[in-house]
Amino acid sequence: MKRAGLMLLGFLFLYACSTADRAETDNTDDEKDDAPGTTYGFVQEEDTDDPGNWLLPHSYQVTVDDSFERLSRYETDTSEEKMFFWHKPSADDFPFTLETTSSDLEKEVPTMEVKPFNKSRYVYAKQRFSLGEEPTEAEIQEMIESVTQEVEENSALHLEELREETVERIKRLQEMEGMEGEPTVHTTDDYDIEPYTYMIESEPQPGVIHYELIGELEHTYLRTAISVPEQKKEELLETMLASVRTITDQEEDFHEEVVLDKPKNLSYEPAENLQGSYPEVGYSFELPEAATFRYSFPAYHVYRYTFDTIYEESIEREHFTLRSSEIVIRVEQEEHARNREEEMRNRGLDDFVPFQHDRAQSITYLHEKEGFDTGIFTTAIRVDFDGYEEYWFLKETDGHVYEVTFDIALDAPEYEELLDDYLNVVRTFELKDVEE
Repeated sequence: MKRAGLMLLGFLFLYACSTADRAETDNTDDEKDDAPGTTYGFVQEEDTDDPGNWLLPHSYQVTVDDSFERLSRYETDTSEEKMFFWHKPSADDFPFTLETTSSDLEKEVPTMEVKPFNKSRYVYAKQRFSLGEEPTEAEIQEMIESVTQEVEENSALHLEELREETVERIKRLQEMEGMEGEPTVHTTDDYDIEPYTYMIESEPQPGVIHYELIGELEHTYLRTAISVPEQKKEELLETMLASVRTITDQEEDFHEEVVLDKPKNLSYEPAENLQGSYPEVGYSFELPEAATFRYSFPAYHVYRYTFDTIYEESIEREHFTLRSSEIVIRVEQEEHARNREEEMRNRGLDDFVPFQHDRAQSITYLHEKEGFDTGIFTTAIRVDFDGYEEYWFLKETDGHVYEVTFDIALDAPEYEELLDDYLNVVRTFELKDVEE
């Protein structure tokens, strides 16, 4: 089992990481209606009871040329709001492997990463770090007032800080890669980039050009990263710039027909250009509603998803503490699968030891339990431990192993909700591209 803590301030290194921001559309209805492409949107669902609500990202939309495809936010870690696009014709021709990195991809595939962030969040991060310890409620309230005033009075100053930080980060990355040359800072005098103020051009690796655009809207700082292979720059750069310029956080300018990233189901479907150990069969499942998406694998063409839930109260045991519940959904080629049906069915109590001082107390074979719905899975096992239980659901077919695993603390207030939610994942699991 993996246990993870969750902090309210999940914005550490917000401005130090390579990210992308948004461009704002022109604010006339005629110009917006004429913008070619598909409009994508993010809607911030505000929780009035959340004390950190004022730090959340604002709703926004961006209209992107249809030759670019958005990868779902479920493709990567979602600790921060962002949209990632790649040039679909180029991506369809790229030979992906499990080890493919962004540096590999960018040599042949143009990409855009758009990531606006709350101005207050940026300023608050700086002030929060200066305290050194967890702030009290009184300190937080005082800081809210201070941050609000700072944003109103010195927004332009912080935009300059962002530019300087970005330039310095790019320099360090270039030095690490042994690349020579200084980043070039362009302004609106050089390129049509509004609402961005700066566009920083660099060459992080031979033949790949990066552009990082920085700007601001009323409540939002903008940062967008564009990567384009040098041989495709003339063909696609203007199209990419035209797309990211369309960003807006003004709700009166929003399109009614917009693509929101709120799928009910997730799936893996093997593509012809996947190389190496990628699974050659697919699957789909209904998202767990009670759990939060954490990460997936690999970076592109995901076939493993991980969700978890932080318990309202930690569950204490003599030798360990249970802080969260986790569910993992995957498919693997048989030779790479971590578990197999026959092996799991023949495990004894002593073979289940997730903690050094913990031992399994009982094993229940749910696939033998009359009336228990295991969906497509032919092996279903529950193991009881000290204060929690773990579940394994497996099916082997067509040279692959499908697996859903999860754990839940028995004393967790969320126990019943999580169990029903996870079993719904199991029972809505469907196979694709399988020959049985």
